[in-house]
Amino acid sequence: MISEDRLDELIEALVRIANWSDAYPLKVFPEPDLKKARALLEAGGMTLDSISASCIRHVVEGVGKIAKDALNSPHPKPDQQ
Repeated sequence: MISEDRLDELIEALVRIANWSDAYPLKVFPEPDLKKARALLEAGGMTLDSISASCIRHVVEGVGKIAKDALNSPHPKPDQQ
């Protein structure tokens, strides 16, 4: 059985992820014209794919850190409670 403290830790991690998912609303950051962005980046010797990969890597690593921290936090085993 999971302790109430442990459940609170896991819920807090989920809340942090949920809050992060709301950090960039479309009203503030509208979707870009990706065809235009691709052309501009390629003119500068960059690719939209590399920019996209960098952005998603940042997000996935951040979510992964929140999850790993929550999963690896010290907590007593059910038989030690």
